[in-house]
Amino acid sequence: MGFILKRLINSIFLSFGIAIVVFLLLRILPSVSFSDIYLNPRLSEEMIRRIKSAYGLDEPISIQFLNWLKEIITGNLGFSFIYRKPVINCIMESLSSTLTIGIPALVFSFGVGILIGIQSARNRGKLIDRITTSSLLVLYSIPSFWLGIILIHLFSYTFRLFPPSGLHSFNFNELNFFEKIFDLLRHIFLPALTLGTPPMAAIARFTRNTMLKVLSQTYIKTAIAKGLDQKTIFYRHILPNALLPVITLFGLYLPIFFAGSIVIEEIFSIPGIGKSTVDSILQRDYPLTVGITLFVSFIVILGNLISDILYSIFDPRIRLK
Repeated sequence: MGFILKRLINSIFLSFGIAIVVFLLLRILPSVSFSDIYLNPRLSEEMIRRIKSAYGLDEPISIQFLNWLKEIITGNLGFSFIYRKPVINCIMESLSSTLTIGIPALVFSFGVGILIGIQSARNRGKLIDRITTSSLLVLYSIPSFWLGIILIHLFSYTFRLFPPSGLHSFNFNELNFFEKIFDLLRHIFLPALTLGTPPMAAIARFTRNTMLKVLSQTYIKTAIAKGLDQKTIFYRHILPNALLPVITLFGLYLPIFFAGSIVIEEIFSIPGIGKSTVDSILQRDYPLTVGITLFVSFIVILGNLISDILYSIFDPRIRLK
């Protein structure tokens, strides 16, 4: 508990540091002014001044930063310019869409990736292993945007099995419970598959390599020489030790699944965190950009914290200090 508390405190300061850098850069770098983007050119100078004053943009950068810091400490991330509502509400609404495709992609990538890696290692040197290894390399190398477009063309327009965009049909509210579940699954299949395929290939290759490394260890040879059955050797000696490094990948890939993928959400027209990030940057929505940055940085730090905790659970030799 002391280790977790210390890491959480460090995470808070780290998140603030990241947000401060983004806050200052968005105001220092040359950009289009607020009035040029949002305000009607026919408005009077007095009306423009009042609107800027309402958003606090007429203050010096130092004053804006202090006001923002005070609001952050009280739990207020600010008010979005483009959505006209609190930033925290924008993030929560976008997060629900992102998690809808992120969680299935996470389960698919780790579940399928680990299974494929295990089977590939157990069939080391055989034809099936060479085919699997080559296929994983191809899947890992394919750009996500190209894979998404190919899947849409193949499964949406050629075979018409899955819808090409969105999270639900236009008549979603008229469907019963089971029809809504089926409709949602049809819509999230392609984006979840696109998001989860490259990480799945990386996890499978990583799992295979770690298993082969464990198989070459002396204690495995000793267990075989002692006459232990194959299942005992595999499930009690090989698998637990081989999966330890995979836990590191969990911490690295967690932000991708839960913070959203900009490319995937743009291709499939999903209003998630990624799309909100692009909109906030292009339209100079400073509060929303900083708020999303804080959220994503927290997810990254949380993923690393979870990895450390899982390491201590699965490997008793590791002590949290």
